[in-house]
Amino acid sequence: MGLRKTLLGGAVAAVAAVAAVSARARRAAPPELPPPAPGDAGRHAWRHAELFYARVGSGPAALLLHDLYAGASGEEMAPLAERLAADFDTFVLDLPGFGRSGHPRLRYGPDLFFDAIVEFVRHEIDRPTLLVGSGLSAGYATEAAIRLGRLATGVALIAPPEPEGVAVIEAPTWRPLAYQALRSPLGDAYHLWRASGIRRRQVLQRGLASPPADLDERADRLHRYARQPDSRWSLWSLWAGDLAWDPRAALSRLGSPAIVVWGAEARTNAAAPEAYGAVRPDLDQVVVPGTARWPHVDAPDPVAQALLEWWAREGVHERGEEE
Repeated sequence: MGLRKTLLGGAVAAVAAVAAVSARARRAAPPELPPPAPGDAGRHAWRHAELFYARVGSGPAALLLHDLYAGASGEEMAPLAERLAADFDTFVLDLPGFGRSGHPRLRYGPDLFFDAIVEFVRHEIDRPTLLVGSGLSAGYATEAAIRLGRLATGVALIAPPEPEGVAVIEAPTWRPLAYQALRSPLGDAYHLWRASGIRRRQVLQRGLASPPADLDERADRLHRYARQPDSRWSLWSLWAGDLAWDPRAALSRLGSPAIVVWGAEARTNAAAPEAYGAVRPDLDQVVVPGTARWPHVDAPDPVAQALLEWWAREGVHERGEEE
């Protein structure tokens, strides 16, 4: 009986301590956002939230979409946008719930992102557009391209979701329980840990092939984005598995040209390129040496070159102009 009381008392004390830490974190002023990515800044009035974007360059339109993680923003795609700006009118979008875009207080799912991408292309860009997505957003870009029809001139998937991980997460029975747990004080404490500068530094070390000289500065920028008011809402859905999406079914139906770019040193399933090629035999695939999870961050020059060569080879530009 004494042991039970001791364990129960310890559990209650631990929960109380977590709740106190979470309450203090909620009351703390959010850190100031870092400067926006280079380019002309703009906002699009979407029905769920304002969407922030930066625009740079000239030529046919290209929309660049960042991966999803704590601290994600269009800043991830800025180096690639700068390389493409000589050939494209590039739009770098902060997806809803991330970066400088609005953080609607709702449960997020892939359809929310499909809708935001389609809305932005149709009503802000308003002309044929190349969609370039990183990680999960590569999958969302593929589905959005189908819904856009001729307004999507092509899709570039940079390190898209791996087939082996998607199947496990697609329909877990624990997902609703995980989401509710994340909305508790325990979830607030978990967010505080995941958003910390130390944790963001570790993520960058794993995601990049070699640590850059400004690693700590980059980690601090991710931390500042991740600690913005209401940023937890999108992250709760991400961590609960609600945002998982396998783009292969959409890729097999896609009428537009497509290319996949992989990082040679990423901690990925070695069979992933084969799995993607199986659903679309004509799929262009490029593996960039010396890059990891985010090849466009590790080596934006060769990634941009690969996209430009594919673009010229497919004649995508000419087809877009014909529209």
